[in-house]
Amino acid sequence: MFTASKSALLDALKLVGQIVERRNTIPVLQNVLFERLGTTGKLIAKVTDLDIEATIPFSAAVDTGFRGFTVPAHLLMDIVKKLPDGAEIRVEAADAELTGVTLKSGRSRFRLQVLPPADFPSLDGAEMPFAIDIPGTAFEHAIGGVRFAISTEETRYYLNGIYLHPSEGGLTLVATDGHRLSKRFIPLEGVPQDMPGVIVPKKTVEALLKHLPKNEDVTLQISDAKIRLMIGDMVLVSKLIDGTFPDYRRVIPAYTNFVEVEGKALSAAIDRVSTVSTGNGRAVKMTFYEGLLKLTVNNPDAGNAEDDLPYEGEAELEVGFNAKYVNDALANLSEQTVNIYLGDPGSPAVLRADGDHAENLIVLMPMRV
Repeated sequence: MFTASKSALLDALKLVGQIVERRNTIPVLQNVLFERLGTTGKLIAKVTDLDIEATIPFSAAVDTGFRGFTVPAHLLMDIVKKLPDGAEIRVEAADAELTGVTLKSGRSRFRLQVLPPADFPSLDGAEMPFAIDIPGTAFEHAIGGVRFAISTEETRYYLNGIYLHPSEGGLTLVATDGHRLSKRFIPLEGVPQDMPGVIVPKKTVEALLKHLPKNEDVTLQISDAKIRLMIGDMVLVSKLIDGTFPDYRRVIPAYTNFVEVEGKALSAAIDRVSTVSTGNGRAVKMTFYEGLLKLTVNNPDAGNAEDDLPYEGEAELEVGFNAKYVNDALANLSEQTVNIYLGDPGSPAVLRADGDHAENLIVLMPMRV
């Protein structure tokens, strides 16, 4: 029915790992659907889990008698991966009823069971009244800068994604798990200001990050319930999280005083003193005094550690933070100068990269030390 190269077929299956579950109570959801792309000679591969759907066109020599079919997605991908590089793969109907397909490549032969394409569900087709074009590099940078703060706590499902909403002069992305918050702003013209704020699920975010183009625009189409992302030749459709994202602005302090530290040096020092920690919840105590920041970690079961580095600014206080959270934040800021805005020991801190847009920030809640 069609012939394709190994590289083309692997490209068509590139989101199988992110979307298709190896075990599912609905058998057809373990499959990938192959069908014609409209009236063109191209084929598409489609995968879904009923919450997210990816459609990927790929190059193939298609026979006039081609019929759509579905086959086990992970099995097909495992087979294709093990074929020699540069291999050509021929896919043929195994019988007149199309109960299976045969894959031929060199001396290798495989027969895979087929489920009817009519059983394959579709998420697409809904009207999307709002549309935005975003440069791929800017979108990737913004998503990458907030995804680390997405909550994995299922009871607070409305935090299990990135909140995306229009702002004056652009688009804002926010994620928080209640202990930390990250916010990124993308300056853009033409963002519909009446567009609703939406929560994009973490699974969709992870799939998107793997395949964002660097040098072309991404088109977002949004409704109250779904988002469609057109990324090069790929179309990604996802349900949105049905919930209300909290008013994150209320937890961002309006400090004016800050200290300056070298981000790379601070990250390395925290990593060193955290060596004596056990687990990810150990606090690092930060003591700011007369231009010297002392880092201390105490572990009753192992010992303690200290390190220090210079800072510039007027702050003099002692405050504790989750060491892993601080380093996660620093990893998503500049390795050069980082501005840390501080209140009292019981108040959250705000981190910004020196010279970055004022709307790009990370908030960290303090810990007792």
